[in-house]
Amino acid sequence: MPIHEILKLKASGNEEINMAIMLAMHCGPILKGSKAGSIITLSGRQLSAIKFLINGTSVSYCVLKSKGDKFILYLYREQEISEYINREDIKAFLKGYGYKGEDLGESLAVLSERILLYGNGKTQFPHEIGVFLDYPLADVRGFIENQGKNYIYSGYWKVYHNAEEAIKLFRRYDREREMAVREVVLGKTIQEVAV
Repeated sequence: MPIHEILKLKASGNEEINMAIMLAMHCGPILKGSKAGSIITLSGRQLSAIKFLINGTSVSYCVLKSKGDKFILYLYREQEISEYINREDIKAFLKGYGYKGEDLGESLAVLSERILLYGNGKTQFPHEIGVFLDYPLADVRGFIENQGKNYIYSGYWKVYHNAEEAIKLFRRYDREREMAVREVVLGKTIQEVAV
């Protein structure tokens, strides 16, 4: 969908449509079911609108951090992300960062605490967040080990292994994002857009 059409709609002043477009742009692959997690930074008003929009979908949310009127919201598909972080290799990786259990809620509480510690200058950024965003473990490890440098490709994340597969996935995410935005622009609700 051409950007000028999206901007025209956003200029119409319909706040619910604006928020639905923003959600589709940031989280199209989650809404379409091919990605398990995403993060978005919002104001309090936007947070309330997003909670309303995803009500009745299979997308869950967790506020990872709030400061003043800014919120870091984690949007996720519970079953998919639970299965991912409970893989043996992922559990072993997360254990090295203080994650103890198999319970998603407990893991999100640890992630939230680590984000708060970072925000207060008490630790480095918790780059293990990549596994909660459904990034391949090899790429999360590669990012940490290389301090964000020496990647072989960059798209939705920095790729350190298997660029060909990542590029295919990034293209799929782009198509789903465009599809989600187009559906919202054509009048579908987020409940109708989400699979």
